[in-house]
Amino acid sequence: MSKLFSTAFYIILALSLVGCGEEKYQTERFYNMGTFVSLTLPKTKKNKKLTIDVRGRIQELENIIKKATDKANEDKQFCFEGIMNDLHETGIKYAELTDERFSIYAYTIAKEYGFHEGPYRVPSETRIKQLTKNINNLYDLQMDMGAYAKGYIVDKATDLLKEKNVKSAMLNAGGDLYALGKKGDRKWRVAIKHPDFHDKFLSIIDIENIALATSGDYERFFKTDEGERIFHIFDSTTGKNPQYHRSVSVIADTVEEADGLATSFFLMPIDEIAKKCLELKTPVLLYNKDDETTKLCGWEKFENN
Repeated sequence: MSKLFSTAFYIILALSLVGCGEEKYQTERFYNMGTFVSLTLPKTKKNKKLTIDVRGRIQELENIIKKATDKANEDKQFCFEGIMNDLHETGIKYAELTDERFSIYAYTIAKEYGFHEGPYRVPSETRIKQLTKNINNLYDLQMDMGAYAKGYIVDKATDLLKEKNVKSAMLNAGGDLYALGKKGDRKWRVAIKHPDFHDKFLSIIDIENIALATSGDYERFFKTDEGERIFHIFDSTTGKNPQYHRSVSVIADTVEEADGLATSFFLMPIDEIAKKCLELKTPVLLYNKDDETTKLCGWEKFENN
């Protein structure tokens, strides 16, 4: 019998700071997009109402994407329009970046393993090869844009905050976050949590008007009877989990980009990441199975020393 594990804590944690003359802040938490979402704002009556508006926008976009995804998978018709077409084009970009290791159709494989609801199992080698062949031939597919759709939704919700002239806020959807402005007189301080220890951090950084996302093998996974960890990220060319990293964090201009690149880089060896993040100007933090942390493309510049 396989056993499923999932983390209920944020893989990126916002740390509280109190600076001279800093405003009082309030954090509202709610559940959307399959994760816990938190919105931190200066404490005012106006901002209390704003939280309701932000949650409404998140729910609206989540419902649109889920409905369109379910219909496409049911009908086996992957002709997208509107929001879904924008998301599809983004998926093509990440597929090209990773030499097709990333694919929105990798859900064809993930579903065979039992993600996201179970029952969980390991398909035969023959079945895995057939599924990767199906993806290559665009035949009998299932799709999921979750690798970056959550980031897209967080960006749109952040746009609402900007429309309302909010100057200071943090919106964090299970580790995919945008830090708007500063928190009082300081930048927002966030910590990347260690995959195995709740009280340890891989890095602590200070950010302002920028996005951050992390992908890891400890978010959603199950263990086989033999003790093998099977997690939710699959290489569409092999039908199996990539074995390069345990955690990948990316800083980018938008949450969609940080989200998508964190998953894409998870599928790539370190030498390829080092080249790509330099081209894209996106700082990266890697943590591997040997308990080694690697900082690329200027990550250190954001760290709190």
